[in-house]
Amino acid sequence: MSTTVPPSNAEPATPAAKFTSPPPADVTPAQASPTAALPAAEAPPEPPTRTFTAPSPGEVITSLLTGNTYTMGPQIGEGSFGVVFECADGWNNQLAVKVLKPIKTFEEVQRAAEAEMQKLFLLRHPFVTYVYDSFVYRDTFYIITERCDHSLAAFFGESWFVGPAWLMAVARCVLQAVYFIHNAGFAHQDIHPANVFVARAKDEMRLNEPGALQLKLGDLGVAKLLSELSPQNTRAPWMLPPEVINPSEFGPIDHRTDIYHCGLLFLQLAHSRELRFTQEETLAGKPRQMASELPEPLNFALEKALSRHAAK
Repeated sequence: MSTTVPPSNAEPATPAAKFTSPPPADVTPAQASPTAALPAAEAPPEPPTRTFTAPSPGEVITSLLTGNTYTMGPQIGEGSFGVVFECADGWNNQLAVKVLKPIKTFEEVQRAAEAEMQKLFLLRHPFVTYVYDSFVYRDTFYIITERCDHSLAAFFGESWFVGPAWLMAVARCVLQAVYFIHNAGFAHQDIHPANVFVARAKDEMRLNEPGALQLKLGDLGVAKLLSELSPQNTRAPWMLPPEVINPSEFGPIDHRTDIYHCGLLFLQLAHSRELRFTQEETLAGKPRQMASELPEPLNFALEKALSRHAAK
């Protein structure tokens, strides 16, 4: 509350203190100085609340990065960090969209999304899943990729599936993708049947007919620079190679983990079924032993890929 100062105690205004109208009677000239008349500095506004909003089928979302619109379809998959939906762009290209889960703060998810996008845009190869777009929509991160029909994991258990008939084609495509990733200074560290996809190359002259099959290595979300590799980058515990379980005996963790994982993938195709090994079986060399029992030339190649020692 202001204090009224009697006129006998009021000090004359200094020449520098100029007003367009006299100050109120209950305000001293010192209080009415230009500096005191300025409003107090306001606290910075609170940042807006970030609210993750999952898409719904039929919803149309827009990329502010490219201006493209995408019509959302049903959910077709889910991983540790994202949910995958079908979608179609304005040209009716059948695509897929990975929506990142809000398992961390907005800023942490943003950094993870940007890191993944940098890898996806860098790792352009015919046998690596292709990324078309990435953007934030309603505080939710979207990554638009080509749509693949199935993963190899979906084929295991089907009565018609004959793994050995697929093995050489899968090996040719996956190994080229892995070689390309390694030359770029990365390692995947999570190669397994659910991350190898079957896509169809569209025949533009016969749009209503199925195109040629293509095999793609996908899910590069955990792909790391060779200087950033760690045991945590392999998600499935039954896929841990010996050097991850016991590096002091079996060697360092490096890009050769991908070679071991490829050996496991091809071994499963050779047996037309998913194989899971305990850590004790892995350390005892059971995968390598199973590879040695295959016919030539698979036995030699896979036995070497599944050696317990990374140096071999």
